[in-house]
Amino acid sequence: MYPNLLGQKAFHKLTEDDMAKIIGISRTAYQSKAKSGRFTPKECRAYCRYFNKSFEYLFAEDGDEHAS
Repeated sequence: MYPNLLGQKAFHKLTEDDMAKIIGISRTAYQSKAKSGRFTPKECRAYCRYFNKSFEYLFAEDGDEHAS
């Protein structure tokens, strides 16, 4: 998945239930999306607002120039 998003989850000590609530879905749906990495634009914006981070940062993948 996205290492920076996972890092923010860990830093804030959030559970999968917490991550699901932030974007308004069930834990099961979150687990599926986290595994596939397929979040909707609305869900991405919700995470960016919650963590106060840019899309480019949160959703950078390993090897992206914004990954650090």
